[in-house]
Amino acid sequence: MEPQLTYPQFNWNTWAAGRPAELSHLTTGLRITPILYSDRATDPTSLPPGDLLRLGCRGIRDGRIEFASIHEDTQLNWTYDRGAHDDLTLNWQCKSHGEWGLRYWVNLSLSGPEGTEFSYDEMTGVLTGQGRNWTMSLTCGQKPLLVTVHETPEALIEEFVSKGYFYLGSRGVSGQCIALRFNLDETPDLSAQLSMAPNVPHTPELVDNSPPVEPAQSALQAVHDVLSWNHVMDPVNNRPYTVLTRNWDQRKFGGFGVWMNDNLLHALMWVMFDPKKARENIEAVFAGQTEAGNFPCLVTGNDAWLDRSQPPIASYVVWSLFQVTADTAFLKWAYPRLLANYRWWWSHRVLPGLGLVGFGTSADVGSGLYKGTKLGARNESGMDNMAVHDEAEFDPETGLLLSADVGLNSILALDGEILGLMADHLGRRDETDELSAKTAAHKNDIQTHLWDPERGVFANRLTNGRFVRALAPTSFFPMSAGIATSDQATALVENYLTPEDKFGGAFTLPSASRDQPAFQDNVYWRGRVWGPLNYWVYQGLKRYDMNEKASDLAQKSMEMFAQNWTHRQCGENYCATTGAITDQPDADCFYTWGALLPVLAVQEVVSETAWNGLVIDPGRVERQFGPLKCSLGLVEISRSENSWTLYINGRPSLMGADTGILLDLRFSASGCAFQLDASDQAARVSFPGRTPSHATFANIEPNISKHTITIPPHAKPETLKVSFGLGGY
Repeated sequence: MEPQLTYPQFNWNTWAAGRPAELSHLTTGLRITPILYSDRATDPTSLPPGDLLRLGCRGIRDGRIEFASIHEDTQLNWTYDRGAHDDLTLNWQCKSHGEWGLRYWVNLSLSGPEGTEFSYDEMTGVLTGQGRNWTMSLTCGQKPLLVTVHETPEALIEEFVSKGYFYLGSRGVSGQCIALRFNLDETPDLSAQLSMAPNVPHTPELVDNSPPVEPAQSALQAVHDVLSWNHVMDPVNNRPYTVLTRNWDQRKFGGFGVWMNDNLLHALMWVMFDPKKARENIEAVFAGQTEAGNFPCLVTGNDAWLDRSQPPIASYVVWSLFQVTADTAFLKWAYPRLLANYRWWWSHRVLPGLGLVGFGTSADVGSGLYKGTKLGARNESGMDNMAVHDEAEFDPETGLLLSADVGLNSILALDGEILGLMADHLGRRDETDELSAKTAAHKNDIQTHLWDPERGVFANRLTNGRFVRALAPTSFFPMSAGIATSDQATALVENYLTPEDKFGGAFTLPSASRDQPAFQDNVYWRGRVWGPLNYWVYQGLKRYDMNEKASDLAQKSMEMFAQNWTHRQCGENYCATTGAITDQPDADCFYTWGALLPVLAVQEVVSETAWNGLVIDPGRVERQFGPLKCSLGLVEISRSENSWTLYINGRPSLMGADTGILLDLRFSASGCAFQLDASDQAARVSFPGRTPSHATFANIEPNISKHTITIPPHAKPETLKVSFGLGGY
């Protein structure tokens, strides 16, 4: 069995949503809180989310965390290096002064749960700490100028507010919360090392340094950084999960907030790096499932929107995780819950006359804000003020928005399709047949009722039979579900996706067509660009093999993201005329699902879907790419001149030249198989450490010489099947 390289798991992390710079230790409760004090402004801060921080890179292969603090015009660059056995190195460097460094305190406040005791040795400068099952020591490159003792880090902040810079009454050497104080005149740079005792569970050994950054790799790194900075501990439910944005959890959500599709999309992105964190987000959504069967739209510390759900993407996300992990036990756990949610839509949201579903709000469950209103029904879409809802009437008796939404129905049809795959894998034959028949009928109804032949587009349709005039990128969602005919897909792309007076342009896709009044509003879902919309449209283009159009969307999405990422901003949404985030006050600047835009650039290199299997395009790698998780394990790609190498779990496993894209790539102990697109030139592949004994390609046996297989030119897509030894594909 080859060694499996896993994503490093760390007890030390930036778990507290309200304090991105604070490190806390998951299993012991130990905390290290940087607290800055400017005497010029008489202002202390523990660096909450917002403009005081510029959130930097998070190591994919290692435990590095980088960020900058900018408080009262003084900039400090920080790094945290988390190592094996819970060791930690902390550094800061002063890059610019906003005042005399003597009057600027940098405080490292250490605190822990009840029973924690810290002790500072003035002779050695070593701080030790002890809890119920742990001990630690912290050594700084330079001794602090002052050591003070407090009940909590908040008490230190209050002392600065009430007592100021020179107060010495809290000086001490032992306590449950202790602060090491430095000023920037004496200590403009500092390195500190923390060691944990061996009895604390340790992390896996780490692998080598990250590869050089290039376009695809920078996209992968950006996705990882956003996810990592927003992965925190939910203090109310005592569980880790990924927040929408740290800016909302405390003030807006009352300590935690699970918004259904946000957290599921977080899980979808985590699949590439850490399936464990993907599960944590899925489980957070599933924890709120109602007795009726639906996953709630929103559950926070303040409210629960149980009367609403959101478009059912959970099956798609769970299947994406299953493709990578092959964890049948988790699939067995998730499947009945997913099926209950699917059936809820058909029992609670069917519109009269069309055999299709619409958005709504149920009267018989919960007491969430906006329940029983048109706003509540629009909330269920997750795209509240989108113009496609404007013409729809709300029926207060049924709680339904009287419009068959093309995006919702397409996602529900995809939900049924994926559930059918799950049922088949789990051997639930009756349900496989039921889901297959239901999904086929549903797709037919979408074709029959939601294709507007006059305009040549899929559109929402009111229950009175009239098509809604407003259009959104949801008109392309039937491609994601495989509903559109080939001619319809071509018409959608040529007449609506590409034209710059519709959904085309440099900054795309706007959430309202550019030739419609709502586009000019530029408010939230009325004209702005949203990562989830680009993601689903991209999936549809790939499903229909419109690869050039998909690549164009991926490139434009990444370019728009990158112009803001230079300032370490990841937008909730973007302006469709400038690509800016901050032109509107309603757009959060570090919102997790904004990372779906660089996800498309990543998927240009490696992607895995239910319809295409694992797809790898080595030609898009300049030097190095990865690591990321897929069904093969942890994969990386390196390239030199005209050849490339695919590494699986740290070992070179496949080499090639002139191959083009590898479709439906599969490995087993005894063989390998993948499809190659048509090509007018020969290609070569080899398998380091393995000797091909037999190969077939286009009904012929290609030449095998010195372990290298030469693939002849071919006029149409063909599959290469290679055997190692006596087995193989």
